[in-house]
Amino acid sequence: MKTTGAAGYRAQPLARPGRASGTLRRPRPATVARPGVLGRRGPLPWLLLGSVLLGALALLGPGYLLDPPQPAPAPSDAVVVISGDEQLARFREGVTLYQQGYGRYLVVSGAAYDNGTSNADVMHDLAVERGVPESAILDEPLGEDTWGNATHTRQVLEAHGLHSAILVTSPYHVRRAQMTFAAAYAGSGIRLTVHAAPDSEWRKLSWWQHPDTRRLTFTELQKLAYIAVTGQYH
Repeated sequence: MKTTGAAGYRAQPLARPGRASGTLRRPRPATVARPGVLGRRGPLPWLLLGSVLLGALALLGPGYLLDPPQPAPAPSDAVVVISGDEQLARFREGVTLYQQGYGRYLVVSGAAYDNGTSNADVMHDLAVERGVPESAILDEPLGEDTWGNATHTRQVLEAHGLHSAILVTSPYHVRRAQMTFAAAYAGSGIRLTVHAAPDSEWRKLSWWQHPDTRRLTFTELQKLAYIAVTGQYH
């Protein structure tokens, strides 16, 4: 039935609260993100970043572990060179340091591996050829490994009343040499610093790129692990 108001106008139906166009719309529930998830691709950047960091640690960590930062060489009583590198980089660097005035004596250390002439004797003769005076060269021909180099050079330094020295070795050997010589020189009062000779092949930032440098690195890591586990030096 149609109805009209008092003035003859047709009454309009009243709109219900919340209806803009005659149709009731239910409010949409708010979207709540799950904790820790920003969309389906949220975790991927973190996984990639973690993988990159782990890869960098695996490649760069061993190099920095074996070849830690070293102080600049300072004038000392002696420059100690130990054998062990076929390229004689340690020897050349040791002679250079001596000739630059970083040591009053040049100590050469290394036994004979074939029952012939010791490595110390070979380095002695080469040093003389390079102009180092005979009187400034101290031989140590008994050290067969790093521990032997350390214990026997300590005896040489003590016998000549020397109280400081620069040990020259290869970059990949620095960490183990530091630990071994520190243990052997304990209580001697000898101040020892370690200096890495430039190596033509091994680099702390690229040691993994060649089979020989990988072998050197893994060998040194194994020897460090042996020292850590057993407390014995070699």
